[in-house]
Amino acid sequence: MTPETGVKAIARTQSDVQMADLLDDDVRDDALQFEAAGLYLDLRRQKIDLSGWRALLDQAERLKVSEKIAQLFAGEIVNGTEQRPALHPACRNPALLGDAPAGAALVETRKKTRAFADLVGRPDVLDGHPVRRIVNIGIGGSDLGPRFVYDALKAYRREGIETRFVSNLDPADLDDALEGADAETTLILVISKSFTTQETLMNARAARSWIIERLGEAGVAPRFAAATACPDKAREFGLEDARIFPFPDGVGGRYSLWSAAGLALEVGLGADVFDRLLAGARTMDEHVTTTPLARNMPVAKALVDVFNRAGRSLPSRCVAAYSSRLERLASYLQQLEMESLGKSVNNEGGPLGESHCGPLVWGGRGSDLQHSVFQWLHQGLDEAPVDFIAIADHGREDERVRALNANLAAQGAALTHGRTGEGELAAHTRIVGGRASATFVMETLSPETLGALLALHEHKVFVEALFYGLNPFDQWGVELGKSLARSILSGDMAGFDAPARELTHRLGLD
Repeated sequence: MTPETGVKAIARTQSDVQMADLLDDDVRDDALQFEAAGLYLDLRRQKIDLSGWRALLDQAERLKVSEKIAQLFAGEIVNGTEQRPALHPACRNPALLGDAPAGAALVETRKKTRAFADLVGRPDVLDGHPVRRIVNIGIGGSDLGPRFVYDALKAYRREGIETRFVSNLDPADLDDALEGADAETTLILVISKSFTTQETLMNARAARSWIIERLGEAGVAPRFAAATACPDKAREFGLEDARIFPFPDGVGGRYSLWSAAGLALEVGLGADVFDRLLAGARTMDEHVTTTPLARNMPVAKALVDVFNRAGRSLPSRCVAAYSSRLERLASYLQQLEMESLGKSVNNEGGPLGESHCGPLVWGGRGSDLQHSVFQWLHQGLDEAPVDFIAIADHGREDERVRALNANLAAQGAALTHGRTGEGELAAHTRIVGGRASATFVMETLSPETLGALLALHEHKVFVEALFYGLNPFDQWGVELGKSLARSILSGDMAGFDAPARELTHRLGLD
């Protein structure tokens, strides 16, 4: 029996469980609540009883989850298809790698990025001018992670410096990022692991042309910096060694904000704030590596998510953040989870089981979702578990904040208990209930708690991948479309079907 099949078997034992009947069990209550690193997680609103939960933990023990987590943190090869370690934990704690050259390289790069972040604060760093606008050019993990964290930590932004982000090939994206900027006080950051990514390089070339038009060729070098795993290609682009910050191949894009790829955060928030973000993640790292499985927060969330996807065959999960600062959390988690778990092949090259892969992740701001998608969540034919995210100290004296958090608490209860319809419209007003949700409460929205929340989800995804038996660190599925686009741009339409050929004509590409 595979781990995934085992989860399905556990789910079958829970088919008659009524969630509302489980909430008065003190032992279950204790087993399904977790606290670590300034976060609280409540998993009691799940359709699983205590025996089912213990069976999931037994599955995790048989999978040797703790041992696999230790291998990840030791820098062992965990990316089998590319024969690489996954070094994102080491980016926040290079000591994990001991005396290995990779650890020393991470230390040196961090010294270099910190010195650059301090330099950015000087009034003459750009040819005698201060930095007033930072433009981060990247895509995927080089954009989503830094953009989300920068938005979330708006209260910690460096005074007098604004950071904007560019990822899209639509010229309007770069135009908007440069709108109102003074070329003399603008710093361009090019973030690309391979330094060959089409979207990033095209936008970088356009930004360079924008600088040249205003300041001439001499204005480029002081106003460009890059983070990459391929420094030679950055040099070919024309960047100076002092402004090139390397990170290793073992850092995947969706995990890269902890590395030099998070340069926009270190310069836009300041090195001390970035240190605090790393510290929060390290606290969660220590928790996941030292805490028994039964009390381990990332492992527990992974078990619930695998149970709902592989066991109950629920295809999606909604992330509802009751904080405007966390508006982009769902988008960030989309990439982290769907690029990691969106696979149909296991580690041995065979097909995955009946559940195929991890779920679709979607969502947004809780208050807004209540007036759009929550109708579907409550009365639609399909169940989608909901992750509620709350901030405990979010200005409690403000009546709006009290209402915000009251709505969060109410929605979880409504999903559990539903409502009995009455009168002539009973069929229309009835809400069945019994729909799963999880609730995170952050003590406060700080660099530390945010770092912990992100690290938790990284570790959760790793544990889920162990259950599915897949590699969460490769992403071959993103390559095909890129390759075909290059063929179209080169005029090579051999092998394309009639709709593709006709579309290229309509779009003026032939």
